Amino acid sequence: MIALLVLVAAVVVVLEWNRRRPSGPPGHPGVRPDLPDRDRDRLLDDLRAVADRT
Repeated sequence: MIALLVLVAAVVVVLEWNRRRPSGPPGHPGVRPDLPDRDRDRLLDDLRAVADRT
């Protein structure tokens, strides 16, 4: 029972650490709002292409 509690506590600590860690490469705080989101643009283009096929 104690081992299970230790395991749950360790998972919670790791998840909190991961949530607070900044995303992106080191030295880069995250996504810059002035740059276009290329992934979003690609997704929308793919969705439009699929919609045109049907």
